[in-house]
Amino acid sequence: MAIALLALVALVAGPATAGGGKGSRYPGVLSATPNVLHAGDSFTVTGCGYETALGNVIVGFTGGAWGSPLDPNGCFTIPGIPALSGDTLPAGSYEVTASQVVRNRWKVTGETYVTVLG
Repeated sequence: MAIALLALVALVAGPATAGGGKGSRYPGVLSATPNVLHAGDSFTVTGCGYETALGNVIVGFTGGAWGSPLDPNGCFTIPGIPALSGDTLPAGSYEVTASQVVRNRWKVTGETYVTVLG
């Protein structure tokens, strides 16, 4: 029963949440909602636990980038990111990244994935 529950939790959590937690290479948690969509649909990216002293966050997704200030808790939300790259986006899994300026250079500080259905 415990193994089945763990498998269910892993399936529900899926790859759309990265960062945070023990052993993560990023300080913050980044997620995309919905994380499974069709080309042309829009999704929202949220993040929390980012270092406010580093300033704004830039979210990158194939074909574009969107900026957001952080609230006092190091959180942000960017709604309405289109799943487009030019005219169409083929089915597949795509990385979504968050970046901040660390030691005068843009550095990825979070990542997650969205799946585009065909």
